[in-house]
Amino acid sequence: MDYNPKWGGGSNDPTCTSCHLPITADQHSKRIAFANDPHGHRGLSGLYHLECSKPFDTLANAVNALSFSRF
Repeated sequence: MDYNPKWGGGSNDPTCTSCHLPITADQHSKRIAFANDPHGHRGLSGLYHLECSKPFDTLANAVNALSFSRF
């Protein structure tokens, strides 16, 4: 049986916020923070595989630039 992170057990590696697969020690990752989801409760802010992070990084930059929560 293949490992599926939704089943639990098998890996203590953090999971990618986008694809939900484990981020292993040999993979590059990036933490993305959205101003409207600072703690990641909405499923946006968090740790991403480097490849998975690219569209979210661009989106986070736009959301953070337009965020009125800083005023």
